[in-house]
Amino acid sequence: MKILNTIGDQFNPEAKKILEQAGEVEYRALAQDELKGAIKNCNAIVVGLGLRLDAGIIDAGPNVKLIATATTGLDHIDVSYAQEKGIEVLSLQDEDLREVTGTAELAFGLLLSLVRRIPESFDDVKSGNWSREKFLGNNLSGKMLGIVGLGRLGSMVAQYGKAFGMRVIAHDPHKEESDSAKIVDFNMLLSESDVVSIHAPLNEETKDLFNKETFRQMKSGAYLINTSRGALVNESDLLEALEHKIIAGYGADVLVGETEFGNNASNHPIVKYAKLHNNVVITPHIGGFTQESRAVTDLIIAEKIVRAQ
Repeated sequence: MKILNTIGDQFNPEAKKILEQAGEVEYRALAQDELKGAIKNCNAIVVGLGLRLDAGIIDAGPNVKLIATATTGLDHIDVSYAQEKGIEVLSLQDEDLREVTGTAELAFGLLLSLVRRIPESFDDVKSGNWSREKFLGNNLSGKMLGIVGLGRLGSMVAQYGKAFGMRVIAHDPHKEESDSAKIVDFNMLLSESDVVSIHAPLNEETKDLFNKETFRQMKSGAYLINTSRGALVNESDLLEALEHKIIAGYGADVLVGETEFGNNASNHPIVKYAKLHNNVVITPHIGGFTQESRAVTDLIIAEKIVRAQ
């Protein structure tokens, strides 16, 4: 089996040894416009979040029988079309990922960056200033943390919130009770939370879940954290909510259309806003991009490919 691994040399060394048991592996970190040519002669392809496997790309690989992605979300792959073509899609869905804490940790990092104005104050120090009076922040202790989606990551964030002395509530349509947080309905979560952290999957029900109406239900001065998928938030409505101070700030590891950026996100409306305002912090979808998380997930994917031969 010829395997194209688009993660490239960053793929975990131990996972490489396992993957190479499945066949001949080519490691190439590709740009989107290189993918159509590269997929032509392979039987299996390993992708991350930076590449889109739509119908056009899938058609360019007539010999592909297996697509593997070290992610839980699959919105970068046209799964239905792949399955119509007889291609098996492997992912991290339904895997035990309790050791993969990176995204939950980043969610709290984004929150701390906002409430303590860390990026802004560091930029000021790098300019040679030492002006603590300009950077009055807020405590987290005693505040209400609302979590949307109380799965693996949401439960981790709930624990972190409690460690910071926060009160924690959650909304999850699949849970009636939990040891991690008090389960409440969505409207109550919006109206009671000082911080809302999104950990729900992207689907037809959750697309644009945070919109003009939702923002107006949130507490004045609340912060929104999104490490899930950009499309859970209507970004036009978000900009309006930020500009009119309906919410206090937005911390995001994800943006709508991010797989189309290449290496240039400068024209994205939220990025443009962030250049001129200090109440938005954005990272380039690095939630699970830690050495420890990658080691676990790369190994899982490599083992799945070997079993699927």
